[in-house]
Amino acid sequence: MKFYLRYIFSTLILLTLMNLPVFASNIFPLEPPDTSSPRATLSSFIKYTDKLYGAATAADEDIFLEREFLQRAERCFDFSKVPPTIVKDVSVESVLRLREILDRIELPELADVPDKKEAKKHQILLWRIPHTEITIGRCPDGPRMGSYLITPETVRRLEEFYKEVDHLPYRSDKGEDYTGFYEQYIYSSGWMIPNGFLKKLPAWMLEGYEEQALWQWIALVVLVFLGGFSMWFFWLWHRTLKGRACNWNWRLERLIFPFYAMMVCIVIEYIADDQINITGDLLSFVTMSMELVFAIYAGLAILIGGDVVMRGILCTSKIKEEALDADVIKLGCRMVSFILVFVLFYNVGSYFGIPVTAIFASAGIAGMAIALAARETLANFFGGVSIFMDRPFRAGDYIVLDNGDRGEVKAVGMRSTKIQTRDDIMITIPNAVITNGKVVNQSSPHPHFRVRIKLGVAYGSDVDQVEEILMELAESNKLAISNPEPRVRFRRFGDSALEFELLCWAARPHDRGRLIHTLSRDIYKRFNAEGIEIPFPQRDVYLHKVED
Repeated sequence: MKFYLRYIFSTLILLTLMNLPVFASNIFPLEPPDTSSPRATLSSFIKYTDKLYGAATAADEDIFLEREFLQRAERCFDFSKVPPTIVKDVSVESVLRLREILDRIELPELADVPDKKEAKKHQILLWRIPHTEITIGRCPDGPRMGSYLITPETVRRLEEFYKEVDHLPYRSDKGEDYTGFYEQYIYSSGWMIPNGFLKKLPAWMLEGYEEQALWQWIALVVLVFLGGFSMWFFWLWHRTLKGRACNWNWRLERLIFPFYAMMVCIVIEYIADDQINITGDLLSFVTMSMELVFAIYAGLAILIGGDVVMRGILCTSKIKEEALDADVIKLGCRMVSFILVFVLFYNVGSYFGIPVTAIFASAGIAGMAIALAARETLANFFGGVSIFMDRPFRAGDYIVLDNGDRGEVKAVGMRSTKIQTRDDIMITIPNAVITNGKVVNQSSPHPHFRVRIKLGVAYGSDVDQVEEILMELAESNKLAISNPEPRVRFRRFGDSALEFELLCWAARPHDRGRLIHTLSRDIYKRFNAEGIEIPFPQRDVYLHKVED
């Protein structure tokens, strides 16, 4: 995660300095320090820190030259174990701390330090400065494999080493006027806090406590308090904003607070690091805390953004909430959101130095066990995918299942389908059951539904009149549609009646019951009025007396 504000200010300073007419820098910018042996590494570190100190104390200071020398001194270290989020500050502190330590202890003659030839001959993998635990080791892997660098363990313990020697005077060969830069660096401030202000502070405010001046502790506490208070106040305002009614579908105002919180984290980190200039473990804690909070709010912004996009699409496209299309859009938006959050925290974990690859490899094994335990759920999920791909029915269709259940599809989800019967009973059916059985969709391919009414009239009835009456009643019924047209069929000569069948279409499947009811009632009344008999099956039984 980049420190955006820091880059902005650094860019402004760089553009300003580029307008200066002359620089004293004549160093080759791509020339690396010599780290081919313990002797070369120690010599390179001392050489470039000497030049760094010289450039910093020169009358005509060249900050570009200072930066070049500092970067070359940093390249004598192995920072592979330092989380990327704090490597920038750790590298500067490590250079200054180690130089302070070396200036206070007796160093061996360079001729006594193994050179490239001796390191190769004796297969030296690790060399330690005599009477210290400061080690230079051969890098076993990575882009700098084979180079001799100051080891990660030494980097980790430099603060401990410094505290053991900071009371010692500088070596006599450094001169009486020699002073190191480390304490000046850790107690200094950025451009927002002028040196004149610090000089006016009482002496007790400039005293160091745990490698921070007292004014730095106070400034940090005030900074964190103001940042937290501003976030709380902004959150209260944001709640009132979200509660207001609005006429637009894309509720982008929901993203305001997460973005504001992310900005506050960036500002706190920048001011604490570059302006108050806290250092050491405290800087690591503040930096990693702010970036963790930043990552949390970034993840929250991704999830909220996915929800905003999902609801905006649903409202814009006029898709019903209960439709499978809506579920697919929801699933797609949520999957994209979770993938982005996964990528975010994967990178955050790597940024903090957490071995996320090993963690996710273990999670993959656990995921296989979970998948086996949840196979029914997965079967229902893939059943939902199959329904989405095949589209055997949609929300609002009338379907009949294998077991005879009939009803209107109310919702099609990724795991189950809900249908409401004509008895107003809601039935939830797993998608795996639906996809493995026969489903009759009475609303497809056309939304209307055919109704058949079978009836019989007595032998001797006028069949033309019967047909005319039935057609008239069907055409006048409001629940029956005119296209396709109703029709009447004389089916057969029955045992007791002439059997007819009236065929017409209800506009919707759920009108079937009412249409049958109204037509049957009207037919019975009209036949009675016209004197048309509707016979019922009957048998005449004759009893004959048999003489003995």
